[in-house]
Amino acid sequence: MGCCGCSDEPSSKVDPGTPEHEGMSSRHSEQVFVTDRSCTDVLPMILLICLAVGFGFLVTDVVKKGDIYRVINGYDDCGNVCGRVTPHETDPKFSCKGADKTKERYLLMTVDEKGVKSRQCVVNCTDQHMTFLNRCINKQVHETATSIIRKLGLENFYKEASRDIGVAWRELVYLLLIALAISLGILFAFRYMVQWVVYIILLGAILACIGGSAYLWLAWYNEKNAVAAHEVPEEDSSEQAYFIYAITLTVVTVIALLIVLVMRKRIALVMQLFREAGKAVYAMPVLLLQPIYTYLLIGLTVCAWVYCMLWIESAGNIYMNRKGHIHFRKDAVVIASRWYNLFFFFVTFEFLLGCQHMVVACAVARWFFTRDKKHLSLAVTRGFGYLVRFHLGTVAFGALVIGVVRLIRSIISFVQNRLKNYDNDLVRCVMCACQCCLWCFECALKFLTRNAYIETAIYGCNFCIGGKKAFHALSNNILRLAAINSVGDFVLFLGKVLVVTLTVVSGIYLIQKKEGLNYPWVPIALAGVFAFLVAHCFISIYEMIIDTIFLCFCEDCEKNDGINRPYYMSRGLMEFVENSKKALRYLDQEPHSAHA
Repeated sequence: MGCCGCSDEPSSKVDPGTPEHEGMSSRHSEQVFVTDRSCTDVLPMILLICLAVGFGFLVTDVVKKGDIYRVINGYDDCGNVCGRVTPHETDPKFSCKGADKTKERYLLMTVDEKGVKSRQCVVNCTDQHMTFLNRCINKQVHETATSIIRKLGLENFYKEASRDIGVAWRELVYLLLIALAISLGILFAFRYMVQWVVYIILLGAILACIGGSAYLWLAWYNEKNAVAAHEVPEEDSSEQAYFIYAITLTVVTVIALLIVLVMRKRIALVMQLFREAGKAVYAMPVLLLQPIYTYLLIGLTVCAWVYCMLWIESAGNIYMNRKGHIHFRKDAVVIASRWYNLFFFFVTFEFLLGCQHMVVACAVARWFFTRDKKHLSLAVTRGFGYLVRFHLGTVAFGALVIGVVRLIRSIISFVQNRLKNYDNDLVRCVMCACQCCLWCFECALKFLTRNAYIETAIYGCNFCIGGKKAFHALSNNILRLAAINSVGDFVLFLGKVLVVTLTVVSGIYLIQKKEGLNYPWVPIALAGVFAFLVAHCFISIYEMIIDTIFLCFCEDCEKNDGINRPYYMSRGLMEFVENSKKALRYLDQEPHSAHA
């Protein structure tokens, strides 16, 4: 039997199999969720540790060759950092390096008549210059920028906008709480009213497509009659454009209608998965906190990456150019450190996200494959324990694979930028094709990696076996998967849009009437950004929970038949199993069954 029995295409249900002895009194389900585990993918974890150690050695070498204040403050023609005391060089060739420039805080760059650039540290910028980031910027450049800003009406925008945020900070807190309340309300709706939510969204999308198509065809007809009556010159007519738009939207409408008709039974499964996700969140509310600390760690990772990047950009071996000016040339190690830093950032980013996915998958899988869910305790904590004790290597495997692909994409982008000066359409086309293919491959790889984490969370297997199991399960349920990824993701996206919209509308009501504000839209826009972050933290976790429940549903159908081996799934999910009435009848005969 294929996973979930999707070989019977006209039906959206699963055949539970036939018992050899229907009169059996003792029925035992096959244990799916594995509790006796061992460490998986140890080698990738060792490789990740070696990667971190190697990065530490490179950063140590870069720190010896660099000075972060060379980038922040700048340095003069002798290599002395402005506003700092620069150490001396042992080579007498660089004897001018090593001066005390603590009083000369600003870097002034000038170009003589021969085009030779010179750099010097000064106490104050002259009247012809202005101060910006410890640099003396020519006022002509400043005046040009100021004139543009003045024409745009943004001369004092920064100061006034900052003041507006300070005045409206209480309203911003209120809006943040409103966004939190709306997000929790949407989670409540996903559990108890998801059927109405999905139907309203689908009906609204279909009506919008039909109405848009009708409007475009009517506009094309009117434009055609106007041209025929010589009311509009033919060269100024939009008849052809309306015709193309109408045909395109009509095709989209027909495709959308066909998808809804074909997927109508599977859309019911999507709604049931939303209900099951709501039950999981209700049983394990700590799941909603997972994105918070994950994104905090990612934020710290971004700050660390920027800090290391500043050190790398400041590093180099000292040398004197033909003009007698001291500069710092980057050697192969420093250049390699640039790419190493970027690659390590990609891997760390994906590793942190993978850890979140693994914890959620372990907790939800354990909840799904537990009969008496009322006595389920510390599921998220135990999921974190499974991650730390057994599956860090699996997460490292996925992070390393995705990090390599993203590094290759970055290298291709770097090559593309270098080739902009060369007008070669063939090379440009090849590079764009490579970028497109790699982007598609990366998206598919991320999707498969997430599902491999779920299989690892269920069975305790390594990354490759988990990926194989996930591919098998998903390929046997491709239409159900399409329904979940289209309808489900669209519902989640509209949930985020709803949170942002209602928060912005509330912000208009609260902030627009507040006195003393120069730019009310600034705190309103900031509230919208905060609302999106809040909605993303709370709503996006549903995506991983739904994916986990779906794969658990598939594995439950694969391992159990509902009669000799009762299902772990709830009665609601059993409705999507072939001969579900027979399975439910056998389930009712079990006095101690504990299905929700």
